[in-house]
Amino acid sequence: MIKVTLYIESAGERREVVLGDETSVGRTSLAREILPDAGLSRVNTTFFRDGEDVLIVDENSTNGTFVNGEKIVGRPRLLKSGDQITLGNNTRILVEIGGANNFYDASDFSDKPKNSLTRENQSKNEFGAATTTSAANPKSQIPNPKSSPPPWILIAAGLSTFAIIFLALVGYLIASRYENDAATKNGKTITPTIQKSAVIPVRVIDPLGGEDEDDLDDLIASWEVQEEEINAANVADVTVEASAAEEEKELSVTAAFLAEQQQKAFAPRGGETGIRPGGLNVPKELFGDGVIKQKAKLREMNTTGYKQPLDFAELAAKRLSKELIEMPMATASFYLDVGGSAKDSPFTAFSFQNGNTEITPGTPKYNTLAQLASNFAGTKYDLNNAAHRKQMRMRLLRMFNQRSKPILKELADAYHAKFNRPLRVTSLTRSMDYQIGLNATNANSFKVRGEGSLPPHTSGCAFDLARKHMNAEEQNFVMAKLAEMEQRGVLDALIEYGTNACFHVFIYADGKAPQM
Repeated sequence: MIKVTLYIESAGERREVVLGDETSVGRTSLAREILPDAGLSRVNTTFFRDGEDVLIVDENSTNGTFVNGEKIVGRPRLLKSGDQITLGNNTRILVEIGGANNFYDASDFSDKPKNSLTRENQSKNEFGAATTTSAANPKSQIPNPKSSPPPWILIAAGLSTFAIIFLALVGYLIASRYENDAATKNGKTITPTIQKSAVIPVRVIDPLGGEDEDDLDDLIASWEVQEEEINAANVADVTVEASAAEEEKELSVTAAFLAEQQQKAFAPRGGETGIRPGGLNVPKELFGDGVIKQKAKLREMNTTGYKQPLDFAELAAKRLSKELIEMPMATASFYLDVGGSAKDSPFTAFSFQNGNTEITPGTPKYNTLAQLASNFAGTKYDLNNAAHRKQMRMRLLRMFNQRSKPILKELADAYHAKFNRPLRVTSLTRSMDYQIGLNATNANSFKVRGEGSLPPHTSGCAFDLARKHMNAEEQNFVMAKLAEMEQRGVLDALIEYGTNACFHVFIYADGKAPQM
Protein backbone atom coordinates (compact mmCIF):
# COMPACT_ATOMS: atom_id res chain seq x y z
CA MET A 1 0.00 0.00 0.00
CA ILE A 2 1.37 3.38 -1.00
CA LYS A 3 2.39 5.55 1.96
CA VAL A 4 0.22 8.61 2.63
CA THR A 5 1.37 11.23 5.14
CA LEU A 6 -0.69 14.07 6.59
CA TYR A 7 1.36 17.02 7.87
CA ILE A 8 -0.86 18.80 10.37
CA GLU A 9 -0.36 22.25 11.88
CA SER A 10 -2.95 23.50 14.37
CA ALA A 11 -2.71 26.29 16.96
CA GLY A 12 1.09 26.20 16.83
CA GLU A 13 1.22 22.42 17.30
CA ARG A 14 2.63 20.22 14.53
CA ARG A 15 2.32 16.52 13.93
CA GLU A 16 2.88 13.99 11.20
CA VAL A 17 0.29 11.23 10.70
CA VAL A 18 0.66 8.23 8.40
CA LEU A 19 -2.78 7.37 7.02
CA GLY A 20 -3.96 3.79 7.40
CA ASP A 21 -7.47 2.89 6.26
CA GLU A 22 -9.14 5.99 7.68
CA THR A 23 -8.64 8.77 10.20
CA SER A 24 -10.70 11.75 11.33
CA VAL A 25 -9.76 15.14 12.76
CA GLY A 26 -11.75 17.30 15.16
CA ARG A 27 -11.61 18.97 18.54
CA THR A 28 -13.00 16.16 20.72
CA SER A 29 -12.24 12.54 21.52
CA LEU A 30 -14.84 11.49 18.94
CA ALA A 31 -12.13 12.21 16.35
CA ARG A 32 -9.01 10.11 15.89
CA GLU A 33 -6.77 13.19 15.75
CA ILE A 34 -7.77 15.68 18.45
CA LEU A 35 -6.60 19.18 17.52
CA PRO A 36 -6.45 22.32 19.75
CA ASP A 37 -8.60 24.46 17.45
CA ALA A 38 -11.87 25.85 18.84
CA GLY A 39 -13.15 26.47 15.31
CA LEU A 40 -13.31 22.75 14.54
CA SER A 41 -16.45 20.70 14.99
CA ARG A 42 -16.39 17.66 17.25
CA VAL A 43 -15.67 15.51 14.21
CA ASN A 44 -14.74 17.89 11.43
CA THR A 45 -13.13 16.02 8.54
CA THR A 46 -12.31 12.44 7.60
CA PHE A 47 -9.49 11.12 5.37
CA PHE A 48 -9.84 7.59 3.98
CA ARG A 49 -8.57 5.25 1.29
CA ASP A 50 -10.37 3.61 -1.61
CA GLY A 51 -7.80 1.22 -2.99
CA GLU A 52 -4.90 3.41 -4.09
CA ASP A 53 -7.04 6.56 -4.04
CA VAL A 54 -6.99 8.95 -1.07
CA LEU A 55 -10.19 10.85 -0.35
CA ILE A 56 -11.43 13.51 2.05
CA VAL A 57 -14.96 14.26 3.24
CA ASP A 58 -16.31 17.09 5.41
CA GLU A 59 -18.51 15.77 8.21
CA ASN A 60 -20.94 18.70 7.83
CA SER A 61 -18.73 20.85 10.07
CA THR A 62 -19.68 24.34 11.19
CA ASN A 63 -16.82 26.17 9.45
CA GLY A 64 -16.26 23.76 6.58
CA THR A 65 -13.29 22.03 4.97
CA PHE A 66 -11.35 23.67 2.13
CA VAL A 67 -9.07 21.90 -0.37
CA ASN A 68 -6.68 24.36 -2.02
CA GLY A 69 -9.04 27.16 -1.02
CA GLU A 70 -12.19 25.52 -2.40
CA LYS A 71 -14.90 24.43 0.04
CA ILE A 72 -15.92 20.79 -0.32
CA VAL A 73 -19.59 19.87 0.03
CA GLY A 74 -21.35 16.53 -0.17
CA ARG A 75 -19.51 13.60 -1.69
CA PRO A 76 -15.86 12.81 -0.85
CA ARG A 77 -13.14 14.62 -2.79
CA LEU A 78 -10.18 12.81 -4.38
CA LEU A 79 -6.83 14.11 -3.10
CA LYS A 80 -3.46 14.30 -4.80
CA SER A 81 -0.01 14.78 -3.38
CA GLY A 82 0.64 18.42 -2.53
CA ASP A 83 -2.97 19.35 -1.74
CA GLN A 84 -3.39 21.79 1.15
CA ILE A 85 -6.44 21.53 3.40
CA THR A 86 -7.59 24.34 5.68
CA LEU A 87 -10.27 23.95 8.33
CA GLY A 88 -11.41 25.35 11.66
CA ASN A 89 -9.85 28.61 12.79
CA ASN A 90 -6.19 27.91 12.16
CA THR A 91 -5.66 24.28 11.13
CA ARG A 92 -3.75 23.39 7.96
CA ILE A 93 -2.99 19.93 6.60
CA LEU A 94 -0.67 19.03 3.73
CA VAL A 95 -1.05 15.71 1.94
CA GLU A 96 1.95 13.72 0.72
CA ILE A 97 1.26 10.58 -1.29
CA GLY A 98 4.18 8.27 -1.95
CA GLY A 99 6.79 10.68 -0.57
CA ALA A 100 8.28 11.36 -3.99
CA ASN A 101 7.20 14.94 -4.58
CA ASN A 102 9.21 16.60 -1.81
CA PHE A 103 6.76 19.50 -1.84
CA TYR A 104 6.78 20.09 1.89
CA ASP A 105 8.94 23.15 2.52
CA ALA A 106 8.88 26.47 4.31
CA SER A 107 7.59 28.34 1.28
CA ASP A 108 4.15 26.76 1.41
CA PHE A 109 3.68 25.30 4.89
CA SER A 110 6.34 26.42 7.33
CA ASP A 111 9.07 23.93 8.27
CA LYS A 112 8.57 20.19 8.29
CA PRO A 113 7.62 19.14 11.84
CA LYS A 114 10.44 18.09 14.09
CA ASN A 115 9.94 15.43 16.76
CA SER A 116 6.46 15.01 15.30
CA LEU A 117 4.07 12.23 16.10
CA THR A 118 3.91 9.49 13.46
CA ARG A 119 1.11 7.02 13.82
CA GLU A 120 -0.35 4.22 11.73
CA ASN A 121 -4.14 4.36 11.71
CA GLN A 122 -5.06 0.82 10.71
CA SER A 123 -8.57 0.58 12.19
CA LYS A 124 -11.85 2.29 11.46
CA ASN A 125 -12.35 5.63 13.16
CA GLU A 126 -13.90 5.73 16.62
CA PHE A 127 -17.25 7.14 15.58
CA GLY A 128 -17.93 4.13 13.39
CA ALA A 129 -18.07 5.57 9.85
CA ALA A 130 -17.24 2.89 7.30
CA THR A 131 -15.27 3.36 4.10
CA THR A 132 -15.96 2.15 0.60
CA THR A 133 -14.02 -0.67 -0.99
CA SER A 134 -12.71 -0.90 -4.51
CA ALA A 135 -11.76 -3.43 -7.13
CA ALA A 136 -8.25 -4.77 -7.10
CA ASN A 137 -5.71 -3.39 -9.53
CA PRO A 138 -6.62 -4.99 -12.90
CA LYS A 139 -2.95 -5.48 -13.68
CA SER A 140 -2.63 -7.78 -10.69
CA GLN A 141 -5.26 -10.06 -12.26
CA ILE A 142 -3.40 -10.54 -15.58
CA PRO A 143 -2.17 -14.15 -15.60
CA ASN A 144 1.48 -14.98 -16.06
CA PRO A 145 1.88 -16.38 -19.59
CA LYS A 146 4.58 -18.77 -18.37
CA SER A 147 2.08 -20.50 -16.11
CA SER A 148 -1.24 -20.28 -17.88
CA PRO A 149 -4.11 -21.08 -15.52
CA PRO A 150 -6.90 -23.50 -16.44
CA PRO A 151 -9.74 -21.84 -18.40
CA TRP A 152 -12.19 -22.14 -15.49
CA ILE A 153 -9.99 -19.89 -13.38
CA LEU A 154 -10.02 -17.22 -16.10
CA ILE A 155 -13.80 -17.46 -16.31
CA ALA A 156 -14.15 -17.14 -12.53
CA ALA A 157 -11.81 -14.14 -12.50
CA GLY A 158 -13.83 -12.46 -15.23
CA LEU A 159 -17.10 -13.04 -13.41
CA SER A 160 -15.60 -11.71 -10.16
CA THR A 161 -14.41 -8.57 -11.88
CA PHE A 162 -17.86 -8.01 -13.39
CA ALA A 163 -19.51 -8.54 -9.98
CA ILE A 164 -17.18 -6.05 -8.28
CA ILE A 165 -17.80 -3.40 -10.94
CA PHE A 166 -21.57 -3.97 -10.73
CA LEU A 167 -21.60 -3.70 -6.92
CA ALA A 168 -19.41 -0.58 -7.06
CA LEU A 169 -21.94 1.02 -9.41
CA VAL A 170 -24.79 0.13 -7.04
CA GLY A 171 -22.84 1.59 -4.12
CA TYR A 172 -22.21 4.81 -6.05
CA LEU A 173 -25.91 5.20 -6.83
CA ILE A 174 -26.84 4.65 -3.18
CA ALA A 175 -24.23 7.11 -1.97
CA SER A 176 -25.44 9.70 -4.51
CA ARG A 177 -28.96 9.31 -3.19
CA TYR A 178 -27.89 10.27 0.32
CA GLU A 179 -25.35 12.90 -0.64
CA ASN A 180 -27.62 15.90 -0.21
CA ASP A 181 -30.96 14.42 0.77
CA ALA A 182 -31.14 13.04 4.30
CA ALA A 183 -34.25 11.12 5.29
CA THR A 184 -36.92 12.87 7.30
CA LYS A 185 -39.26 11.70 9.99
CA ASN A 186 -41.94 13.85 11.61
CA GLY A 187 -40.34 16.90 10.02
CA LYS A 188 -36.91 16.22 11.57
CA THR A 189 -33.77 15.31 9.66
CA ILE A 190 -32.39 11.89 10.52
CA THR A 191 -29.24 10.06 9.50
CA PRO A 192 -29.70 6.77 7.62
CA THR A 193 -27.97 3.84 9.31
CA ILE A 194 -24.66 2.73 7.85
CA GLN A 195 -24.83 -0.97 6.89
CA LYS A 196 -21.35 -2.07 7.87
CA SER A 197 -22.06 -5.66 6.85
CA ALA A 198 -22.81 -4.73 3.24
CA VAL A 199 -20.39 -5.69 0.50
CA ILE A 200 -19.86 -1.98 -0.22
CA PRO A 201 -20.58 0.04 2.95
CA VAL A 202 -22.19 3.44 2.31
CA ARG A 203 -20.68 6.60 3.81
CA VAL A 204 -23.41 8.85 5.21
CA ILE A 205 -22.52 12.31 6.51
CA ASP A 206 -24.12 13.24 9.84
CA PRO A 207 -26.32 16.30 9.06
CA LEU A 208 -25.78 17.62 12.57
CA GLY A 209 -21.99 17.44 12.38
CA GLY A 210 -21.84 15.92 15.86
CA GLU A 211 -22.72 19.26 17.49
CA ASP A 212 -24.42 19.29 20.91
CA GLU A 213 -26.87 22.13 21.50
CA ASP A 214 -26.38 21.82 25.27
CA ASP A 215 -22.58 22.01 25.13
CA LEU A 216 -21.18 25.50 25.70
CA ASP A 217 -18.07 24.79 23.62
CA ASP A 218 -20.28 23.96 20.67
CA LEU A 219 -22.46 27.00 21.35
CA ILE A 220 -19.50 29.39 21.30
CA ALA A 221 -17.93 27.75 18.25
CA SER A 222 -21.18 27.92 16.27
CA TRP A 223 -22.83 31.11 17.51
CA GLU A 224 -21.08 33.69 15.39
CA VAL A 225 -23.44 34.99 12.71
CA GLN A 226 -22.92 38.19 10.77
CA GLU A 227 -25.86 40.52 10.22
CA GLU A 228 -26.68 42.17 6.93
CA GLU A 229 -24.27 45.01 6.20
CA ILE A 230 -25.57 48.33 7.46
CA ASN A 231 -27.04 50.68 4.86
CA ALA A 232 -26.54 54.26 6.04
CA ALA A 233 -29.50 55.35 3.90
CA ASN A 234 -31.76 53.36 6.24
CA VAL A 235 -30.29 54.87 9.40
CA ALA A 236 -31.76 57.99 10.99
CA ASP A 237 -29.69 60.74 12.58
CA VAL A 238 -29.39 60.57 16.35
CA THR A 239 -29.85 63.95 18.01
CA VAL A 240 -29.41 64.25 21.76
CA GLU A 241 -30.91 67.28 23.43
CA ALA A 242 -28.71 69.66 25.41
CA SER A 243 -30.31 68.63 28.72
CA ALA A 244 -29.31 64.97 28.30
CA ALA A 245 -26.70 63.38 30.53
CA GLU A 246 -23.11 64.22 29.62
CA GLU A 247 -22.23 60.61 28.73
CA GLU A 248 -25.11 60.50 26.23
CA LYS A 249 -24.22 63.65 24.30
CA GLU A 250 -21.64 61.75 22.22
CA LEU A 251 -24.53 59.72 20.78
CA SER A 252 -25.41 62.65 18.49
CA VAL A 253 -24.21 61.33 15.13
CA THR A 254 -25.60 61.86 11.64
CA ALA A 255 -26.22 59.12 9.11
CA ALA A 256 -24.02 61.09 6.69
CA PHE A 257 -21.04 60.73 9.06
CA LEU A 258 -21.76 57.01 9.41
CA ALA A 259 -21.70 56.68 5.60
CA GLU A 260 -18.43 58.62 5.44
CA GLN A 261 -16.76 56.32 7.99
CA GLN A 262 -18.06 53.26 6.23
CA GLN A 263 -16.57 54.49 2.96
CA LYS A 264 -13.19 55.10 4.63
CA ALA A 265 -13.18 51.61 6.15
CA PHE A 266 -13.70 49.97 2.75
CA ALA A 267 -11.45 52.30 0.75
CA PRO A 268 -8.90 50.45 -1.45
CA ARG A 269 -5.57 49.70 0.16
CA GLY A 270 -2.37 48.04 -0.96
CA GLY A 271 -1.77 44.32 -0.52
CA GLU A 272 -3.99 41.27 -0.50
CA THR A 273 -7.11 41.37 1.67
CA GLY A 274 -9.41 38.56 2.79
CA ILE A 275 -9.74 35.73 5.27
CA ARG A 276 -6.19 34.40 4.84
CA PRO A 277 -4.05 37.03 3.10
CA GLY A 278 -0.41 36.20 2.51
CA GLY A 279 1.80 37.12 5.45
CA LEU A 280 -0.86 36.63 8.15
CA ASN A 281 0.84 35.90 11.49
CA VAL A 282 -1.61 34.73 14.16
CA PRO A 283 -0.25 35.04 17.73
CA LYS A 284 -0.84 32.15 20.11
CA GLU A 285 -3.24 34.24 22.19
CA LEU A 286 -5.77 34.19 19.33
CA PHE A 287 -5.56 30.48 18.59
CA GLY A 288 -8.66 29.61 20.62
CA ASP A 289 -7.80 29.48 24.33
CA GLY A 290 -10.31 32.32 24.71
CA VAL A 291 -13.10 29.78 24.34
CA ILE A 292 -11.96 28.14 27.56
CA LYS A 293 -11.81 31.48 29.38
CA GLN A 294 -15.10 32.69 27.93
CA LYS A 295 -16.69 29.42 28.97
CA ALA A 296 -15.59 29.98 32.57
CA LYS A 297 -16.83 33.58 32.70
CA LEU A 298 -20.12 32.86 30.95
CA ARG A 299 -20.85 30.00 33.33
CA GLU A 300 -20.00 32.32 36.23
CA MET A 301 -22.38 34.99 34.91
CA ASN A 302 -25.07 32.38 34.34
CA THR A 303 -24.87 31.21 37.95
CA THR A 304 -24.57 34.61 39.63
CA GLY A 305 -27.82 36.16 38.46
CA TYR A 306 -27.15 37.73 35.07
CA LYS A 307 -30.39 37.71 33.06
CA GLN A 308 -29.79 37.48 29.34
CA PRO A 309 -32.14 39.64 27.22
CA LEU A 310 -34.65 37.40 25.46
CA ASP A 311 -36.26 40.17 23.39
CA PHE A 312 -36.02 43.89 22.62
CA ALA A 313 -38.20 44.80 25.60
CA GLU A 314 -35.60 43.24 27.88
CA LEU A 315 -32.84 45.08 26.02
CA ALA A 316 -34.82 48.27 26.65
CA ALA A 317 -34.96 47.45 30.37
CA LYS A 318 -31.18 47.08 30.46
CA ARG A 319 -30.88 50.44 28.62
CA LEU A 320 -33.12 52.17 31.17
CA SER A 321 -31.27 50.68 34.14
CA LYS A 322 -27.89 51.48 32.50
CA GLU A 323 -26.81 47.88 32.96
CA LEU A 324 -25.87 48.17 29.29
CA ILE A 325 -24.89 51.45 27.65
CA GLU A 326 -25.50 52.68 24.13
CA MET A 327 -22.50 53.41 21.93
CA PRO A 328 -22.35 56.14 19.27
CA MET A 329 -22.91 54.65 15.83
CA ALA A 330 -19.70 56.27 14.57
CA THR A 331 -16.67 58.12 15.91
CA ALA A 332 -13.38 59.17 14.33
CA SER A 333 -11.82 55.77 15.16
CA PHE A 334 -14.67 53.24 14.73
CA TYR A 335 -18.16 52.76 13.37
CA LEU A 336 -20.87 50.23 14.25
CA ASP A 337 -21.98 48.01 11.39
CA VAL A 338 -24.83 46.59 13.52
CA GLY A 339 -28.59 46.54 13.13
CA GLY A 340 -28.56 45.82 9.42
CA SER A 341 -31.00 42.94 9.94
CA ALA A 342 -33.33 44.91 12.24
CA LYS A 343 -37.03 44.71 11.31
CA ASP A 344 -39.82 47.27 11.56
CA SER A 345 -42.51 44.81 12.69
CA PRO A 346 -44.38 45.23 16.02
CA PHE A 347 -42.37 44.30 19.11
CA THR A 348 -42.98 40.84 20.55
CA ALA A 349 -42.16 39.06 23.79
CA PHE A 350 -40.09 35.89 23.60
CA SER A 351 -39.86 32.80 25.78
CA PHE A 352 -38.46 29.36 25.10
CA GLN A 353 -41.79 27.84 26.06
CA ASN A 354 -44.08 29.97 23.86
CA GLY A 355 -41.79 31.53 21.27
CA ASN A 356 -42.75 35.05 20.12
CA THR A 357 -46.05 36.47 21.38
CA GLU A 358 -47.70 39.85 20.88
CA ILE A 359 -46.92 42.63 23.36
CA THR A 360 -50.15 44.40 24.20
CA PRO A 361 -50.60 47.85 25.82
CA GLY A 362 -50.65 47.77 29.58
CA THR A 363 -48.36 44.75 29.94
CA PRO A 364 -45.00 45.18 31.76
CA LYS A 365 -42.93 44.74 28.58
CA TYR A 366 -45.07 47.21 26.63
CA ASN A 367 -44.71 49.74 29.45
CA THR A 368 -40.91 49.31 29.40
CA LEU A 369 -40.75 49.96 25.64
CA ALA A 370 -43.15 52.92 25.94
CA GLN A 371 -41.05 54.47 28.71
CA LEU A 372 -37.88 54.31 26.61
CA ALA A 373 -39.69 55.47 23.45
CA SER A 374 -40.95 58.59 25.25
CA ASN A 375 -37.39 59.76 25.93
CA PHE A 376 -34.64 57.83 24.16
CA ALA A 377 -31.81 60.20 25.14
CA GLY A 378 -33.97 63.11 24.05
CA THR A 379 -35.55 61.48 20.99
CA LYS A 380 -39.20 60.42 21.02
CA TYR A 381 -40.42 57.37 19.13
CA ASP A 382 -43.94 56.16 18.34
CA LEU A 383 -44.39 52.41 18.96
CA ASN A 384 -47.15 52.36 16.35
CA ASN A 385 -44.80 53.72 13.67
CA ALA A 386 -42.92 51.00 11.74
CA ALA A 387 -39.97 53.26 10.86
CA HIS A 388 -39.62 54.29 14.51
CA ARG A 389 -39.61 50.66 15.68
CA LYS A 390 -36.78 49.87 13.24
CA GLN A 391 -34.68 52.79 14.53
CA MET A 392 -35.29 51.74 18.15
CA ARG A 393 -34.11 48.22 17.35
CA MET A 394 -30.96 49.55 15.71
CA ARG A 395 -30.13 51.68 18.73
CA LEU A 396 -30.79 48.84 21.19
CA LEU A 397 -28.33 46.67 19.24
CA ARG A 398 -25.62 49.33 19.77
CA MET A 399 -25.31 48.51 23.47
CA PHE A 400 -22.87 46.55 25.56
CA ASN A 401 -21.23 46.34 28.99
CA GLN A 402 -19.74 49.59 30.29
CA ARG A 403 -16.34 47.97 30.78
CA SER A 404 -16.20 47.29 27.03
CA LYS A 405 -16.27 50.95 26.05
CA PRO A 406 -12.70 51.91 27.05
CA ILE A 407 -11.41 48.59 25.67
CA LEU A 408 -12.98 49.18 22.26
CA LYS A 409 -11.78 52.79 22.30
CA GLU A 410 -8.17 51.75 23.03
CA LEU A 411 -8.22 49.25 20.15
CA ALA A 412 -9.89 51.61 17.71
CA ASP A 413 -7.71 54.61 18.57
CA ALA A 414 -4.53 52.56 18.04
CA TYR A 415 -5.77 51.24 14.68
CA HIS A 416 -6.90 54.70 13.54
CA ALA A 417 -3.59 56.29 14.55
CA LYS A 418 -1.70 53.68 12.51
CA PHE A 419 -3.85 53.46 9.35
CA ASN A 420 -6.12 56.53 9.46
CA ARG A 421 -9.18 54.32 9.00
CA PRO A 422 -12.08 53.59 11.36
CA LEU A 423 -12.32 50.13 12.88
CA ARG A 424 -15.44 48.26 11.72
CA VAL A 425 -17.45 46.69 14.57
CA THR A 426 -19.94 44.08 13.32
CA SER A 427 -21.79 42.98 16.46
CA LEU A 428 -22.32 44.02 20.06
CA THR A 429 -25.20 42.79 22.21
CA ARG A 430 -28.08 40.82 20.74
CA SER A 431 -31.35 39.66 22.23
CA MET A 432 -32.10 35.96 22.04
CA ASP A 433 -35.04 36.39 19.65
CA TYR A 434 -32.90 38.53 17.32
CA GLN A 435 -30.25 35.80 17.24
CA ILE A 436 -32.87 33.15 16.54
CA GLY A 437 -34.14 35.31 13.68
CA LEU A 438 -30.62 35.27 12.21
CA ASN A 439 -30.53 31.48 12.65
CA ALA A 440 -33.58 31.17 10.40
CA THR A 441 -31.65 32.38 7.36
CA ASN A 442 -28.07 31.35 8.20
CA ALA A 443 -27.22 27.66 8.07
CA ASN A 444 -23.93 28.20 9.94
CA SER A 445 -25.49 29.57 13.10
CA PHE A 446 -26.31 27.48 16.13
CA LYS A 447 -29.98 26.52 16.48
CA VAL A 448 -30.88 27.74 19.97
CA ARG A 449 -33.41 25.44 21.62
CA GLY A 450 -32.89 25.85 25.35
CA GLU A 451 -32.53 28.49 28.03
CA GLY A 452 -29.71 26.96 30.05
CA SER A 453 -26.93 28.43 27.94
CA LEU A 454 -25.56 31.96 27.75
CA PRO A 455 -24.20 32.80 24.29
CA PRO A 456 -21.45 35.46 24.22
CA HIS A 457 -23.45 38.14 22.40
CA THR A 458 -26.38 38.01 24.82
CA SER A 459 -23.98 38.53 27.74
CA GLY A 460 -23.24 42.14 26.76
CA CYS A 461 -19.52 41.35 26.98
CA ALA A 462 -18.65 40.42 23.40
CA PHE A 463 -18.03 42.36 20.22
CA ASP A 464 -16.69 41.44 16.79
CA LEU A 465 -14.23 43.32 14.59
CA ALA A 466 -14.55 42.66 10.85
CA ARG A 467 -11.29 41.80 9.08
CA LYS A 468 -11.98 40.51 5.55
CA HIS A 469 -11.60 44.03 4.16
CA MET A 470 -8.18 44.44 5.86
CA ASN A 471 -4.82 43.50 4.42
CA ALA A 472 -2.26 41.39 6.29
CA GLU A 473 -0.48 44.40 7.79
CA GLU A 474 -3.71 45.71 9.29
CA GLN A 475 -4.80 42.33 10.59
CA ASN A 476 -1.40 41.62 12.11
CA PHE A 477 -1.44 45.02 13.83
CA VAL A 478 -4.88 44.41 15.35
CA MET A 479 -3.90 40.89 16.45
CA ALA A 480 -0.70 42.13 18.08
CA LYS A 481 -2.72 44.73 19.99
CA LEU A 482 -5.31 42.16 21.05
CA ALA A 483 -2.56 39.76 22.17
CA GLU A 484 -0.94 42.50 24.25
CA MET A 485 -4.28 43.37 25.88
CA GLU A 486 -4.99 39.69 26.55
CA GLN A 487 -1.62 39.37 28.26
CA ARG A 488 -2.72 42.27 30.50
CA GLY A 489 -5.81 40.28 31.45
CA VAL A 490 -8.41 42.74 30.15
CA LEU A 491 -9.93 40.60 27.38
CA ASP A 492 -9.93 37.34 25.48
CA ALA A 493 -9.61 37.40 21.71
CA LEU A 494 -10.18 34.79 19.05
CA ILE A 495 -9.62 34.86 15.29
CA GLU A 496 -12.55 33.44 13.35
CA TYR A 497 -12.59 32.17 9.79
CA GLY A 498 -15.49 30.90 7.69
CA THR A 499 -18.51 33.02 6.84
CA ASN A 500 -18.07 35.49 9.68
CA ALA A 501 -14.33 36.12 9.46
CA CYS A 502 -13.62 38.49 12.32
CA PHE A 503 -11.76 39.06 15.57
CA HIS A 504 -14.11 38.00 18.36
CA VAL A 505 -13.40 39.97 21.56
CA PHE A 506 -14.75 39.10 25.00
CA ILE A 507 -14.28 41.28 28.08
CA TYR A 508 -14.92 40.43 31.74
CA ALA A 509 -18.10 41.90 33.24
CA ASP A 510 -16.44 42.16 36.66
CA GLY A 511 -13.04 43.20 35.29
CA LYS A 512 -11.40 39.99 36.50
CA ALA A 513 -9.89 37.35 34.27
CA PRO A 514 -10.80 33.76 35.24
CA GLN A 515 -8.29 31.72 37.19
CA MET A 516 -7.19 28.96 34.82
